[in-house]
Amino acid sequence: MVAPFVQGRLLQQDLSVTIETECAHCGRSLRLTVDSDLGYQIHSEGARPLVFEPHVDWREIRAPNIIDFY
Repeated sequence: MVAPFVQGRLLQQDLSVTIETECAHCGRSLRLTVDSDLGYQIHSEGARPLVFEPHVDWREIRAPNIIDFY
């Protein structure tokens, strides 16, 4: 889900990705869009998925990449 965020930062562009999946609990289909600012929009009526992003101050990261940071 962070692909548009990472790609958007690398390319210095606004990007978005639409994800089509289903709930692991009930099997109901789910469609949502995530943008390069980590904003999201739910397209499935009545759906209330738990969507989160880690709280990271990206300006403070000094590691050469995200893997080394974690």
